[in-house]
Amino acid sequence: MPLKIIIADDHAIVRSGLALLLKSQLNYQVLASVSSGEQLIIECQHNVPDLIITDLSMPGISGVELIRRLLLKWPNIQIMIFSIYQNLYLIKRLIDMGVKGYISKNSDTDIILEGITAITQGENYISPDISLHTEQGQPLSKLTAREFDIFCCVAKGLSTKKSSEKLYLSEKTIANNISIIKKKLKITSSIEMVHLAMLEGLASPS
Repeated sequence: MPLKIIIADDHAIVRSGLALLLKSQLNYQVLASVSSGEQLIIECQHNVPDLIITDLSMPGISGVELIRRLLLKWPNIQIMIFSIYQNLYLIKRLIDMGVKGYISKNSDTDIILEGITAITQGENYISPDISLHTEQGQPLSKLTAREFDIFCCVAKGLSTKKSSEKLYLSEKTIANNISIIKKKLKITSSIEMVHLAMLEGLASPS
């Protein structure tokens, strides 16, 4: 039976390029191609895939939260991230959550196919250009998992109220953690947090 795959990326050219590549392989079947995390969850409810290839930065739900929800509801789905972000702390966090592969968007098509093959054989796969990075000096490695999630919310410009709704935490907990994050990262404002997120490859200039 062919490997059933859903593609998620907010750029149409990326979705079409991946779909074309996968359809050229006899043993892959593209079930759907979507542009947001919410659409991805809906498609999985209709037809559970064997593999999801998804970007991390799409409109709506954050990438980390999307992965958490997918693996909570469908723990047997294989997930491969296809992203421009090459932050090693984030990649390790996602692998620990259960993501099976992380491919840089700078990768050649043979790396993408190699990654899919490795994942379907039960291995974790990180594209070689990312594997060359080291975690040394990465300030975000000081944050706990919860602090990292809150950091990402602030970096997206979410208010304390919106962050609490997204992460199912009280506004007081969000505010307290923001203070801890600033102290750990030696910064004083949310603007500095956004700037750091861009330097770390977790946000793009709007």
